[in-house]
Amino acid sequence: MLPVVLTTFLALAIDAPMSLLQIYRDPLTPGREAEYDAVERDAARICARLGFPNPHLALESLTGPREVWWLNAFASEDHRKQVTRDFEANTELVKALEGITKRREGLVGPALDQVARHRPDLGGPAWNPAGARFFVVTVSRSATAGTATVFEAPDGSSYAFTPAPTRDQADAEARARGADAVVLAVRPQWGLPAPEWIAADPEFWRASPRVLEGAPDRP
Repeated sequence: MLPVVLTTFLALAIDAPMSLLQIYRDPLTPGREAEYDAVERDAARICARLGFPNPHLALESLTGPREVWWLNAFASEDHRKQVTRDFEANTELVKALEGITKRREGLVGPALDQVARHRPDLGGPAWNPAGARFFVVTVSRSATAGTATVFEAPDGSSYAFTPAPTRDQADAEARARGADAVVLAVRPQWGLPAPEWIAADPEFWRASPRVLEGAPDRP
């Protein structure tokens, strides 16, 4: 679940190119993965039912450190601020997610939270998670795109994301990238998909509470 304290980095689900990406990494506490799963499933149901005002992806690492990455894309600071206001005005949602935040205590270690800016000048594609079931990510101090979508954080870290529809394709991309590449799986049961993500892969997203509970297409 995207923690309540991070709502200042949210954005509206809009069709404009995404220029900013919030990357929030939860290191999982060994042996408590089942508890974490239960809490995040509840959080996703709350977000779908009460209208969380921003779609977001949940990714679980399959290689490298055991982490869950939460990704929130937005187009501008103005959109971020508008979603913050929308979230804060939804007092029922705020209260429910405060309870989720308390339940997460002890299930995760200290998180890494960065807001990174898209680097279209490097020639990579625009951010588009539609159709992705996996992502390959390389974090480095040098910004190179190739076929990846690159976001650069304020501390100089560059995140190069490549989506993949299958695990085999993700593994092949990771091998091509080298030892620093991490393979992450999209977890539909934890995130809140945008309508276009659902339309691109309805079978995959049927596990999402937004689909299961018939939540509105737009928050």
